[in-house]
Amino acid sequence: WYFNSMSTHLGFLYLVVFSAMVTFLPLAAPAASPAGALALQERMVEIFADNKDAIVRVKAAYTVAEGVGKQQVILKVGTGFFISREGHIMVSASRAVGADRVWVEYQGRSYEVKPVGHDRLTNVSILQLVDPPAHFALILVDPNVSRPHTGGLAVAISCPLDFQPSPSLGIFAGMDKRVGNKVFPTEYIRTTIPVDAGQGGCPILDINGRFVGISVASIPELNGSYCLPADALARVRDDLIFSGQIIHSWMGFEVAERLSADGSHAVYLSKVVAESPAFLAGLQQGDHLISIQQRAIHAVSDVPSATFFTRANQFVLVQVRRGAELMDFSFKTMSRPASASKLASAVKAAPVVEPDLKPAD
Repeated sequence: WYFNSMSTHLGFLYLVVFSAMVTFLPLAAPAASPAGALALQERMVEIFADNKDAIVRVKAAYTVAEGVGKQQVILKVGTGFFISREGHIMVSASRAVGADRVWVEYQGRSYEVKPVGHDRLTNVSILQLVDPPAHFALILVDPNVSRPHTGGLAVAISCPLDFQPSPSLGIFAGMDKRVGNKVFPTEYIRTTIPVDAGQGGCPILDINGRFVGISVASIPELNGSYCLPADALARVRDDLIFSGQIIHSWMGFEVAERLSADGSHAVYLSKVVAESPAFLAGLQQGDHLISIQQRAIHAVSDVPSATFFTRANQFVLVQVRRGAELMDFSFKTMSRPASASKLASAVKAAPVVEPDLKPAD
């Protein structure tokens, strides 16, 4: 995913944040004190100090054809971070998949790595250092961390260009399940932090220093980025470490969105695949989809988010409305067959987007 912007400098943003507090407060309210800006600066310095020793620079060499009988080696650079004492690091898949060679740089030294697993759908890869350093910090991927508040401060720590780990400050701008007609595999967190020149794959933290997600996608028009939330990242991490790949579940139906009788939008089963788990459970084409695993379905974009955390061979609860009757179905999912859509087991009208935009530089 590609971000076209200069990295945000902390000193400038401290001034912007402080100036905004002074400029836009009502006249009756007291002006923000310099002590408030200083406290924010001290907090940023503390967050950076606590996490900088977990950050690595990722380099990947790719051989590409250039004319007849000619080849060129392209070097792509990104950011990664340690997630285990065994030397596992999390990086952007665009800095690992298909490379002829991948290595990382940490505190002035280069380290050989081996691939553990890749997930192109979420643009996340896990690598492992063959001979990790004796001492390094970790960033904890906690699936129980709550979503950040919109408007809250976001902190990124990355390796831009050839610089050492550096902090950037931005704002959590929203939670999205789609952009235009492209549906994400799960809910993404939108930030105002651009990622450019080697910053892709960096960790995003909140002002309390809690890890919120990894940068995976760009929004060039807004000069911002998307990050995959910690709970979704934990699901990807577990599958990649234990099996080397994401095993997506499959229920065997497709959905479409249309107006219901009362004029509101509703999601219906547009197709139920014969002999699929959904078919054998009794779901039918035309059923109005109400919820999956107690996650309400109001739009097509809600379906991938509801199914993302459902694993293959796990029982799932699906609620539909058939006519005037509300019906519950519980059945066991299966691994997605090769003949199923490579992107979404349930969405046809608005396919899930694979990270196929230009990767972050």
